[in-house]
Amino acid sequence: MSRTSSRRDPMVRRCVGKPAPAILSVAFLGVIALVLPGKAAALQSAPQGALHGRVVDAESRDGVDGAEVSVLGTSLAAVTDRRGRFAFPAVPAGSWVVSVARLGYGIRTDTVRVPDGVSVSATLTISTEPIPLEGLVVDMRSLLLEKRGFYDRKRQGFSGLFMDRTTIEDRNPLFVSDLFRSVPGVEIVNDSRLIMNQSVNLSGGGRGCEPAVWLDGIRSTLRNYDFLKPDHIEGIEVYTGNAPGKYNDLCGTVVIWTRVPVRRR
Repeated sequence: MSRTSSRRDPMVRRCVGKPAPAILSVAFLGVIALVLPGKAAALQSAPQGALHGRVVDAESRDGVDGAEVSVLGTSLAAVTDRRGRFAFPAVPAGSWVVSVARLGYGIRTDTVRVPDGVSVSATLTISTEPIPLEGLVVDMRSLLLEKRGFYDRKRQGFSGLFMDRTTIEDRNPLFVSDLFRSVPGVEIVNDSRLIMNQSVNLSGGGRGCEPAVWLDGIRSTLRNYDFLKPDHIEGIEVYTGNAPGKYNDLCGTVVIWTRVPVRRR
């Protein structure tokens, strides 16, 4: 990530006056983003992602409230809450210079890339003292999976295996059933009733126990996953034991989230 000196950015200095000198650093999570009405329609129609994070004090590691976070070159601006959190739910896809300023601290600017359909999380560490700080730390997530609760269920610690789009691409499967071959408690079986005869059984419910299948949040009768294309899947959740809420089933559960694949030029 590139750094831009705050001394050369008159736009930022006018926002905060004369802050104490400091060396800052960054990472991103939830607050109120302000978008001018004239820009709203354009942001919704253009490729976009999300940017959120937290501003923390370098010494105490506590969240810094009242810090001004803005995406330069746009109308996006937010003020951190009492926990230091901020959020921009809709950011045009591309590389943007993000500025953070707070009275009593210095000003920091960093370039952050926001891909289309991706939620970027970052943590901004700021200090009142000119001490070396860690650099910009970012984490990228699928916006689709984030909205479907995929990451929340993963964080809650259920006995499931979670495969997001990055994991699927890393495994580079020829068929969707190939994604299950290395999953503990999963058996790939041949089903003579099907043209494409690879189906999945879970050992959690006993021998020959077919898991419940949920496709995009709806209970499905799908038994042969190879009718789906790997490129059309954004994420998969496999539960061989207890599953959260409606997904719980004695024979285990497979939850599949589909996507519209990006056409590469």
